[in-house]
Amino acid sequence: MGKGKLHSIGGDMSKITLQIELDEQQAKHYLQWLNSQFNLTMADVWYSDRYRNVPTGERGTKVLADVPHLSGISRTRRALEQQLAVAATERAQ
Repeated sequence: MGKGKLHSIGGDMSKITLQIELDEQQAKHYLQWLNSQFNLTMADVWYSDRYRNVPTGERGTKVLADVPHLSGISRTRRALEQQLAVAATERAQ
């Protein structure tokens, strides 16, 4: 069952913390879906005219600033990867 918290960090900004429980199979499939969404969106934006003249080394940062849900996807992917690694380590023991 999912739980959520809303943290005020001043002004109009707030942080939302989600806690969800997935079985390992669900987590793996969700990670695959997140990866595909990130890759599709990044590829679509990366080669758009808007970023044509942005140097490659700066393009990723600019895209993430302009398309904030990609940052959310990226953070969620990292969290899932970490939890799946923990599960694999525990299973191996």
